[in-house]
Amino acid sequence: MIITAQDDGFSLNEPDNFSSFHVDAGGRTSAELTELATAHVSVIPIVDADHLWVSADFLRREGDSDERTGQLERLVEFAREKGWFDEDAQAIRAHVENLGE
Repeated sequence: MIITAQDDGFSLNEPDNFSSFHVDAGGRTSAELTELATAHVSVIPIVDADHLWVSADFLRREGDSDERTGQLERLVEFAREKGWFDEDAQAIRAHVENLGE
């Protein structure tokens, strides 16, 4: 799953690709991405220097097939085991790619 930053928020691309989970900044600077994330806290509730935390609810919006639900739950469990899941925010830590300077 690739979460893509856009001028009006974030979109989810490749929602069934669980092997490529990251945020594509679309060339935005860290400050621009932080501002966008702050404006869309329902999608990205927590921001740090190199990662965004993506709402699990946002990821669930793309469908509810049994297979996709199972894959998403495995992703959450994997993230939980690695310390990449925030229980309070119900969000998964995602690496940011394509960050501008």
